[in-house]
Amino acid sequence: MQDVAQNVKDLWHMALIHQKISALLADLNLSNRQAALKCGIPYGTFNSALKNEREIGWSTLDALSRGLGVSFRYFSSDTAGLELLPERQAGGPGSKAFEILNAQMQAAARSRQYSGCDVSLQDFLDWWFSNSGRLEGFDQLQHAVDMFDPPDPEGNRIQPIQSGRHSLASVCFEVSSSGQLRDTLNGFSDKLNADLVMAHSEAINRGEPVITHPSIDVKLLNGRRFTRQYRRVLAPVYLPDGKLLVANFSQDIKFG
Repeated sequence: MQDVAQNVKDLWHMALIHQKISALLADLNLSNRQAALKCGIPYGTFNSALKNEREIGWSTLDALSRGLGVSFRYFSSDTAGLELLPERQAGGPGSKAFEILNAQMQAAARSRQYSGCDVSLQDFLDWWFSNSGRLEGFDQLQHAVDMFDPPDPEGNRIQPIQSGRHSLASVCFEVSSSGQLRDTLNGFSDKLNADLVMAHSEAINRGEPVITHPSIDVKLLNGRRFTRQYRRVLAPVYLPDGKLLVANFSQDIKFG
């Protein structure tokens, strides 16, 4: 019985790998041949494995990861992230709008997985409400979240104390520590910093997550101009000793 269960699990995982590869190539507008050439893998073997639903080895997945610039976590995760809305009968009221929204949500989920960050806004909110903001069971989320001390209104600054390695700020500002994030934020205008202080203070005062959709247009320390519209949730969180912090989870907005 265990052998049967294991075989079923292996078949499911293999089907999921094929599904992920097909979605990735579609998103990148690549044919099987183009992908194989780009990644330096034998086209015949790769194409046959996809068309005949044969097993694809880890070395091939590693080559795809490197050649197509996506996180290996995308392939190794057991999460498809491709069915985000309940099915709706074709031709029913609003079915076309439903199909468009579902496709957009699927693309956004895959985009997070490509970058190695598989945390969604709903994941963060589910965690916060389940724990009432206490920093417990946070291991699966912390790589996507930046943490801050309560803001200093007089200093007109927010104070990062932890930079999530896959948070939007870490990736886009190319920082890897709270100190680097602090230096980047200090380079923002007084007006922008005042807006950040106000937003963090609002989350503390309300005692619950606050979701906004800010736009930002700044020149970074490395000389690049950074323009972004993103979805942001700021939430008060509490250490075991009761100390108050502010958590920031943000996501790109890539479609209307």
